[in-house]
Amino acid sequence: MPADGLQPDKTFHVTIRTWFDQTDGLGILHHSHYVLMMERAQKVMFIDLMGKDTIDPAVAPDVYVVVRDIDLHYLVAIRPECDVKLVLSVRKVRAAGLTVDVEFRSPDHAILYAKASRTICRMDGISHQPSAWSDEFRAKHEALIRA
Repeated sequence: MPADGLQPDKTFHVTIRTWFDQTDGLGILHHSHYVLMMERAQKVMFIDLMGKDTIDPAVAPDVYVVVRDIDLHYLVAIRPECDVKLVLSVRKVRAAGLTVDVEFRSPDHAILYAKASRTICRMDGISHQPSAWSDEFRAKHEALIRA
């Protein structure tokens, strides 16, 4: 089992625990929690890559984003309480856009519970219009695009 963090294959791994109170009427992880897990995992990746643990755009302008698109496919039900390994892969970096693919896996990677992609758009904190990533953000994320 790979440890969390940046991997040699340019993926980023985050383990998130699910809990009994996240279940739906069937006793499986409620669909809304997959989106929350993606958000949390991408924040962990941002902190690791950029070295800033904040959601304050005055300190870290690259965190001022809106979600443009989420594509999520549920494959195998997750029955909490358990650990889920999220595997993030940067697919595309554009001037103000970032698309990250996410796999929801068992900790040993044997089960693929779901797969998703999430595209965010960086916004200017004053005009609230799309704005280019910082050079540092762009370079660090482009370095993770898998060939």
